[in-house]
Amino acid sequence: MHKPSSEWGIQGLIEYYPGESSLIEEFIGIIPDAEDFINTYISPDEAQQKNMLAILQFCRDENRNLQAEYTQIRTFLSRPQNAVLSALQLAQFTESIRDRELSALVRQCYEEVTLQMDNYRKCPHCGWTLTYKHDRWRCNKENICHSLADFEKFDLFNFKDERVFRQLPGIQRYVLLPGISEMKIAEWLKQKGYGVELYPNIDEYDLAISHNNIESKMFLDVKDFKDPRTLANFFNQKTLSYLEKYGQQVYVVIPKYRNDLYPSYGMRASTLLKEDTRKLIKIIMENELEKTLKEVLW
Repeated sequence: MHKPSSEWGIQGLIEYYPGESSLIEEFIGIIPDAEDFINTYISPDEAQQKNMLAILQFCRDENRNLQAEYTQIRTFLSRPQNAVLSALQLAQFTESIRDRELSALVRQCYEEVTLQMDNYRKCPHCGWTLTYKHDRWRCNKENICHSLADFEKFDLFNFKDERVFRQLPGIQRYVLLPGISEMKIAEWLKQKGYGVELYPNIDEYDLAISHNNIESKMFLDVKDFKDPRTLANFFNQKTLSYLEKYGQQVYVVIPKYRNDLYPSYGMRASTLLKEDTRKLIKIIMENELEKTLKEVLW
């Protein structure tokens, strides 16, 4: 499990799993590529997303239809200042949610920090807990934040004697990190004069964009997979009914940092889509967004 998958001797595995990736790394455990694979082929429950999935299903229930509450929760979980909270701060937010069952589900997105906070530093990108491993400070498993911020100076947490809670590692990886990109894109578009709706139809898409109050909208879905093959396979194994929603002015947006770390990420992912899937899925990089918006909405 510690060896690259190309050495496992499993024919055809490269079509589904990166050849240079193992399953487990020392001091890290299951690596991000393996978690993305589990998320794609097995179940989000096994990829530490079960709490967010439960919130989504609760809000989508036809007897509830809690659009405002869902947007409030996703926005809260997508902001770095909420990655690590005192017990009081967490209680204040969860108690602001009127439905007690939904409030409890949000609380379950966090875990209590049992070690002394002096053992951690605050991540300068996402606000989560940095841990010192292999002679450097790391943020969660993939440590993607190391490429996105200055990792020379770090702030200490200042919670004194309070109980402290942090987002579950899976929430940090699959909600907070892409959420930071979603919030940044939303704010940038608002400054450009676009109308922006967050998580329309209770997360059918991440963003709905309009221009000059025209009814026509462009929908964005931000996807953040480490490897472009995993992104392509995420869509390749979806049903036609799932994919058809992408055939109507919907674009899959890849955060800029993925292309910085993996040149030609978007082109590679598009090439790996099945022919029928490619007709419905439009993949663009974050830095292509403004040009695409003008082509679609202007």
